[in-house]
Amino acid sequence: MPSVILRDTNLQGNITEKDSITIDGIVVGEIKAEEVIILENGNITGNVTADNNIEAGGQITGDLYSERIHLNNSAKIRGKLSHRNLVVDEGAQLEIVSSTRKKITNNNKE
Repeated sequence: MPSVILRDTNLQGNITEKDSITIDGIVVGEIKAEEVIILENGNITGNVTADNNIEAGGQITGDLYSERIHLNNSAKIRGKLSHRNLVVDEGAQLEIVSSTRKKITNNNKE
C-alpha cells in the first residue's frame, strides 16, 4: 500500500518505503522507495532514490537516482540526476548534472 506525506506535514529524517510514496509536504532527509512521487507542493532537501520511477513536480535540493525520472513543468531541481530514462516537461527549472546509466553487458561495463 502506498504511503502519503500530506501538504501540511514537515518531516526530518530518512524515509524508506517498500512500495510507492507520494510527498506533498516538506521532507528534510533521504528518501528510498520503489517509486517516489513528489507533488507540486512537495519540498525535499536530501537525496531521492527509487528503484523504478521518480515523478517530480515540486522542489528538490539533492541528488535523484532512478531507472526513470520524469520532471514535470512545476519541478524545481538542484542536484545530480542518475537514470536510464529521463523526461523533462517544458517549464521545469533545473540546476543539474545528469548522467544516463547504460545496460551492463560483458563487453560494456557501463
